[in-house]
Amino acid sequence: MSEKQDSATRIRQAAVDTLLEVGVRAATTRMVTERAGVGRGLLNHYFRWSELRAQAWGEIFEQLMDVGAAPDLGPQALMENYLSSAFDQSNRIYWFLWLDATDLAKTDPALAVVISQVQSKMLEQLVSYLSSGAEQGLWQAPDPYGIALRLSALYDGLANMLLTDSSDLTSEQAEQHLRHLFALETRSS
Repeated sequence: MSEKQDSATRIRQAAVDTLLEVGVRAATTRMVTERAGVGRGLLNHYFRWSELRAQAWGEIFEQLMDVGAAPDLGPQALMENYLSSAFDQSNRIYWFLWLDATDLAKTDPALAVVISQVQSKMLEQLVSYLSSGAEQGLWQAPDPYGIALRLSALYDGLANMLLTDSSDLTSEQAEQHLRHLFALETRSS
C-alpha cells in the first residue's frame, strides 16, 4: 500500500471510529485528524468533510449488514437473527447513528445519498430473506417488499422509542411487537 493510500485509509478508519464514539452530529474534522495522526490539510486533500462523514457512516452500516447476513445460514436462521438481535442494547449506537444521520441528511446531500443507498440495501436484504423463506415453504410472503418495508418501519419506530426513552417500552416488548408483525405478515407462528 502506498503512503497516499495508507493516509487515506487511516483517515477513513478514523472517521468510522469517531462516528462510532461520538455520533454523526458531534464528529469533527479535528477529532478525525487527531485520531488518524494527520493534519487537517491532508484530510482536506483527500476528502470533503461531508463526503468523508457520509462514507464513514455508510461503511459502518455496510459492515453491520455483512455481520447479519452470514451466507451459510438459511432464511429461517437469518430472520431469527434479525428478530432476536434487533433491539439488543449493543445496537443503541447504531440507532443513534441512524437517527442522527437522517436528521442531518435534510441539509447534507452526501449523507442523504448514502442513507438512501444503505436503506435500499437493507430492504433488499430483508426481501431476500422473506422471499427465500417463502420459496422454501417456511412462511407466506405474497409481497416480500411490502412486508420488508413494514417490518423496517416498525423497527425504526420502536428503536426510536427505546433510544429516546419516550415510553415504558422494553427491548423485550419491542422484539415481541416485531415478531408479532412478522407472524401476521407471513402467516407463520
